[in-house]
Amino acid sequence: MVRRQLGRRLRQLRGVSGMSVDQVAAERRLGISRAKLFKLEAGKHAVKPQDIAVLCARYGVSAQETDTLQALALATQDASWWHVYGEDAVPEWFSLFMDLEPAAATIRQYEAELVPGLLQTRDYAWAIYRAALPNTDEAEIERRVAVRMERQAIFDGAPPRQLHAVLNEAVLLRTVGNEEVMDEQLTKLRDAAGRPEITIDVLPLRAGAHPAMNGSFAILDFPNPGEDPSVAYVETASSAAYLQKPAELDRYDTIFKQTLPSTIPLLEYSP
Repeated sequence: MVRRQLGRRLRQLRGVSGMSVDQVAAERRLGISRAKLFKLEAGKHAVKPQDIAVLCARYGVSAQETDTLQALALATQDASWWHVYGEDAVPEWFSLFMDLEPAAATIRQYEAELVPGLLQTRDYAWAIYRAALPNTDEAEIERRVAVRMERQAIFDGAPPRQLHAVLNEAVLLRTVGNEEVMDEQLTKLRDAAGRPEITIDVLPLRAGAHPAMNGSFAILDFPNPGEDPSVAYVETASSAAYLQKPAELDRYDTIFKQTLPSTIPLLEYSP
């Protein structure tokens, strides 16, 4: 989030200065290419304090604001919390989600195949990783499971994050691991559904065709939507899409809302 906020401020300052991206890139002495500036302003590239100094000087920014922005730049270089498990503890394409998730005020999620990571038990997560990565050794699986379990700490913050998860009924009917693992997982889901910050609904199979049939997705809404627009996240086996265009967000927001009338609260659900 810090990186995104910093990028947005750099874009604003460039606009105030009257310079275009091409004009900045054309000034070779700045050492900022067109591609690099795009990434900096989009919050997709760590910003070095020296980059801030060069750009702020060119944009005519005050010394006080330059110092503030340089401090933010240093914050973007801090290693993310999961790096204690190794820099490759999560796939590169998932690392942005790991930064965004704890910054979100609300997470809305539809899951077609499995229990969301924020609600999984350790044994369920282990079984999921073992099935997805059959040739991976146990130490590596344990490392990934540990990261997933630590993600769940976002519910212990102040204020805790709000989660609204819609689960395809197949998620609850499919035995992952074994019966004991599933019983423990279902108990955890029921306990979670009793918390005020967590809503879990079930989309029954008898609902038939429904708006979310294209697959799983998550929508992350942030505390200051005017400054930090929502992000829709769609994952595949080897990559992910982060969608922020208004039309894209509206589409996923509509899908989520249109699915809800067909759902049943988890605590009222029985197979």
